[in-house]
Amino acid sequence: MKYKTLYIITVSILSLGILNSCTERIDIELEQEYTRLAVEGYITPGGSTFQYIHLTTTAGYFSNEAPPLVSGATVTVEDGTNIFLFDEDKNYPGYYLAPFNFEGAIEKTYQLKIDLAEEIAGEKHFEASETMPSLSADIDSTRAVYIPERGRWAIEFYGYDPPGPNFYMFNGLRNGTLLTDTVWKMTVTDDKLFDGNYVYGAYVMVLDSSELKPSDQFTLVTSSITEEYYIFIIELQTEISMNIPLFSGPPANVSTNLNKGAVGYFAAFSSDFTETIVPER
Repeated sequence: MKYKTLYIITVSILSLGILNSCTERIDIELEQEYTRLAVEGYITPGGSTFQYIHLTTTAGYFSNEAPPLVSGATVTVEDGTNIFLFDEDKNYPGYYLAPFNFEGAIEKTYQLKIDLAEEIAGEKHFEASETMPSLSADIDSTRAVYIPERGRWAIEFYGYDPPGPNFYMFNGLRNGTLLTDTVWKMTVTDDKLFDGNYVYGAYVMVLDSSELKPSDQFTLVTSSITEEYYIFIIELQTEISMNIPLFSGPPANVSTNLNKGAVGYFAAFSSDFTETIVPER
């Protein structure tokens, strides 16, 4: 499916009372979109609570409703030795949860297999695979620093990045509640600027003053991710952001590790949790 971005701008012309403004309605015809399977999946070493597969379908460009959930599918994950069935949550249709005896392991390759109850875009079987990288950084600590001139909190990272290409994802929790609850808020980066060196207080996240208060416990979640997942996040953030310049063309389709035209990503990553107490401003 080709993604289309529609730009509509309203220009007000002030002419010192000489000219009158006028408007004209323009009807734009868009090609009929077809439905695709959308997948959001995570495998981590954190136990079944943090591991699930979320299935929906894509929605039309102008749709104001949440994407329809995909229920009744058979979802399995294989690790080369065992096959694990992810059962659908009875209270949250479309979410398929890992069994209690399943826990991700670093450097293992996981294969996701999805068999739908009904076809989507003429397909019922979809697959993806991902290898969980080991946690690369040797993390010492994190610190929250208030920036008065910006009215925001900067989160500093202290730790050693080993030589070689590494890719990181950063998320944050305030008193146990996730702050980076959308893809736009999370941070991903490569290590080109500090490869093989100690990272002394690099800003990895910036938060509004309302998001953190003195005496809060802030937890920085540092995850080692694959290069492919890093690219996916960058492309997805670009896709949902405002294009600059205004009339720039739409970005290319967001990459995926799923087959048969499905969108989304099946990710496997390991994480480290570093805590700090937010100081006074």
